[in-house]
Amino acid sequence: MAHIKLQLILYWLTVGFCFAGTVLFITSIIFKKEGLVKYAVWFAYLAALPLNGAIIDRWVQTGHFPYWGVYEVFASYAWGALLFYLVVQIFRPNLRIAGAVVLPVVMLMIGVAVMSSTAMKEIPRTFFTFWLGVHILFAKLAYGSVLISAALSISYLVKSKQEETGSVNPLLARLPHPEKIDHWSYQFAAFAFVMLGIMIASGAVWAYKAWGRYWGWDPIETWALISWLVYGGYFHLRRTMGLKGKKAAWLGIFAVILVMFSFFGIPLFYPSVHEHLKYSML
Repeated sequence: MAHIKLQLILYWLTVGFCFAGTVLFITSIIFKKEGLVKYAVWFAYLAALPLNGAIIDRWVQTGHFPYWGVYEVFASYAWGALLFYLVVQIFRPNLRIAGAVVLPVVMLMIGVAVMSSTAMKEIPRTFFTFWLGVHILFAKLAYGSVLISAALSISYLVKSKQEETGSVNPLLARLPHPEKIDHWSYQFAAFAFVMLGIMIASGAVWAYKAWGRYWGWDPIETWALISWLVYGGYFHLRRTMGLKGKKAAWLGIFAVILVMFSFFGIPLFYPSVHEHLKYSML
């Protein structure tokens, strides 16, 4: 019980810091206060501290990385997305504005986690394989990269529109030309495409170890494949038909929504053998 209380305190601290960072990002965009962005990023770092602590404590409590049940799944994906953003903005400071998308998503995911069941469930021993770890790692990388790609697509659409009217927000003005933003979005989408592919392949190997088959057309498996194929179509259109600009940005946003639906929405509507993603809100 002490573990759960500590985790909930840490998660609510994370929500609070993400909320503060989100408010600063939104304020900086609406009121054109560039100086607030660095404070918003500081809150992102502050949010990472209790979130790391909660993930580690849950790991100690259960003996495995948090990936079982909605409480663990949502929290661990939020953790992966936040860390991915923090690493990206270190190497590309111009992309700090992506936090305006990442932080509210992290906040909402942690909110869902803390409102769900914290009960520990027995996990079949066949699930504990090297390939499960690989599958989970690349799923986190894919999710983090699709969020950054979505943020860039949104930034492209907004900046392009503002350039047409002749009034560009100072924060967006710090970003490069829309064509460069479009290229960055493409790069992160490409990274996500590769990560999704490895996630699906490693998941197939894990499925063979766990259930004795590589592929069973489980709803989550199927929709993960659909997401990967949509990204494949996105690259095909860009490479062979020169799809760029607004159409590419909207297609990229659609692909991100599809990935999020595949990861978190499918278990709401279909039964799945992916017990670690089933939603037990009791």
